[in-house]
Amino acid sequence: MSWHNGAAAFLASVSVSTIAFASTAHAQRASDALTDEIIVTATKQIGGVAEQDAPIAISVYGEEQLEALRVSDLETLSYSQPNVSLEDVGSIQGTANFSIRGLGINSSIPSIDPTVGVFVDGIYLGTTAGLLFDTFDMEAIEVLRGPQGVLFGRNVTGGAVLIRTKRPTDEFEASAQGAWETGLNQVYQASVSGPVVPGVLKAKIAAYYKNDEGFWTNELDGSKLGEVETIVVRPVVEFTPSENAEIIVRYEHGESEGHGTIAQNRALFERGTDRVTTDAPGFMDHEWDQVSAEANIGVPFGDGVITNIFGWRQYSSASQSDFDATTLNLLLFGEITEQEQFSNELRYSGRFFDRVNFTLGGFWFDQELNYQETRFLFQDPSLAPAQAIGAVPGPLSFYGGGIQNHQVLGVFGQAAIDLTDALTLDLGLRWSREEKDVQLATIVPGPASPDLRSIPAGACNIHADDCFFNLNADPTFDPEEDWSNLSPKIGLRYSIADNARLYGHWSRGFRSGGYNLRNTVPTASPGPFAEEQVDSFELGFKSEPLPGAIFNAAIFHTSISDMQREVLLSDPILGTIQIITNTADAKIFGVEFETQYSPVEGLVLNASVGHLDAEYTDILFDISGDGVVNQMDLALALPRVPKLTYNVGFVYDHDIGNAGFLTARANFNHRDSQAFTDNNRGILSGGDMLDASLSFTTNGGGLRFSIYGDNLLDEITEGSDSQTPFPPGSTNGSHSPLNKGRVLGALVKVAL
Repeated sequence: MSWHNGAAAFLASVSVSTIAFASTAHAQRASDALTDEIIVTATKQIGGVAEQDAPIAISVYGEEQLEALRVSDLETLSYSQPNVSLEDVGSIQGTANFSIRGLGINSSIPSIDPTVGVFVDGIYLGTTAGLLFDTFDMEAIEVLRGPQGVLFGRNVTGGAVLIRTKRPTDEFEASAQGAWETGLNQVYQASVSGPVVPGVLKAKIAAYYKNDEGFWTNELDGSKLGEVETIVVRPVVEFTPSENAEIIVRYEHGESEGHGTIAQNRALFERGTDRVTTDAPGFMDHEWDQVSAEANIGVPFGDGVITNIFGWRQYSSASQSDFDATTLNLLLFGEITEQEQFSNELRYSGRFFDRVNFTLGGFWFDQELNYQETRFLFQDPSLAPAQAIGAVPGPLSFYGGGIQNHQVLGVFGQAAIDLTDALTLDLGLRWSREEKDVQLATIVPGPASPDLRSIPAGACNIHADDCFFNLNADPTFDPEEDWSNLSPKIGLRYSIADNARLYGHWSRGFRSGGYNLRNTVPTASPGPFAEEQVDSFELGFKSEPLPGAIFNAAIFHTSISDMQREVLLSDPILGTIQIITNTADAKIFGVEFETQYSPVEGLVLNASVGHLDAEYTDILFDISGDGVVNQMDLALALPRVPKLTYNVGFVYDHDIGNAGFLTARANFNHRDSQAFTDNNRGILSGGDMLDASLSFTTNGGGLRFSIYGDNLLDEITEGSDSQTPFPPGSTNGSHSPLNKGRVLGALVKVAL
């Protein structure tokens, strides 16, 4: 094959949906979509790799699969994969609280880095804030389990989530969709796509609007809680100057505003109920803009492709919530977050000697982050306990935060070497260096703590250093630190037969060291805390034992050194205090099984099971909060580690003559309860989630009508669970932001 043909083939394969679904367009049946082969781009290998051939544990959803499964946001996939949780932390809405294979965080502090990295159109999102507003117009989502440090860098010790939005089409297409759910929640989206200059320039614009009037009822006055209004606009332009080159430029603007966090106080209401009350619904206001520019150029060297992906994102949020979740004005929590990031990845991928697939690249990332926080306590003076504020009853206000500058450089390489026709050696290495410098204001009483909603836009942003006071004067505090590390990977894969493959590898990943921008304890250092190291051994098996059948399995052992945690403790003044430090060393053992089978045409059955067993091996910090480090700490359960997850489901298509076809779908998913806080007092409830839908699609796909139910068993779960001393005198008060219970809905889609 000439390098021209090789490059052209690669450029044609960049889009998963182009390969998997081009011939069937909108008329594809759900059962066909779920059994189609999908190309994985996460390997960054020229031409991609078929999902079943990828030597990693991965779940991939193409455009038609996402539609068949009715995926409206990342949380929709939270229960459908073994040992995976993709949910909102709740304390600041839209903030990701992801966990994969027992590696997760329990924080909404923007300076604590995730264990699961999120990448949108190849752009790494530098903060977990603002990641969980509704997704739409998706081309594919790839969920990678296990450390992904070689190709994706730091902060992917648990795994990575890759999102790709749709590209413009070669022919004119237009679609519009509306959904109406109990609440009342209304969601509308539309897109128009097609050529501008045929063969050279094509464009697309997609828009999304959601108006959620509130799901919960306030027991104080009967009002609705949980109002959210979101709008997103995304134009895309694709330029193809030659058969060996393409440039894709994407822009997105989004806004979301509504009520603050909806939380339940367990001193008032029993776990598992949706009962809530508040005297202050609060507010949230988020806005973001982002640009990505991707260029792919075919080159003769190794019949390869050079790819460059530039990204820019600016995000801002302001919110205020009733943290005590009672009818009394005990604690209001408010924050402002401003973030701006730039990044660029340049890489080459090619194949040599017909036996070596080789990828080499470099990565640069620059981020500025501003975080400000207020806490208003006992605004009714009669509620303030005198002993809590020095014998002077009355309102208290606290203010603090920080500014962080963050730079990252990385160089990576990976090779897949075919030693024989059946045996392949995988080698990878990444060098990374990052630097963080901060200004910090410990959150302490301040006579002029601002109402964050009243601050004029731009008055306190990432460039306004004078917004801060009470700079931490701790002589042990070093406001600037850098870290360098090597993330290697060594693996083998063996093709037992055409329909069965084994793989095994050892990989190492790191999670960034850093600082606590929510420093609530003047006697505790806000950093820098050390980076976290993860070593993982994995053995996997992928097969297609029968026509229409898939059976995959994986077993892994993960060792964590200098585990990085936000330790949450109840406090009579601040409500909750947060200390970020390296708490322990630990190990996690796990197994995963996934299967899918189509016994007859039109019917697809699926099931998966995940099991985790974790324990501490060494304790470095008093995680129980009893003042000593001893066996009690060692015996605690690791947070974010559910022992068992599983799901079973089916999709069935039934033709109804020339009119079209019906699609029935149902999934039952289970997840065990798990510790949320390190002292194990905060618990995330387990859940049994039953989802079902029935759809009618006309032949040609011009019209689709669906009715559906999510969480039909009306399970009430939470995104976090933090202990508080409110109401005063309570021993079991907690701040537990709730997820929605049973939702019923209908959807109509029209496509041209």
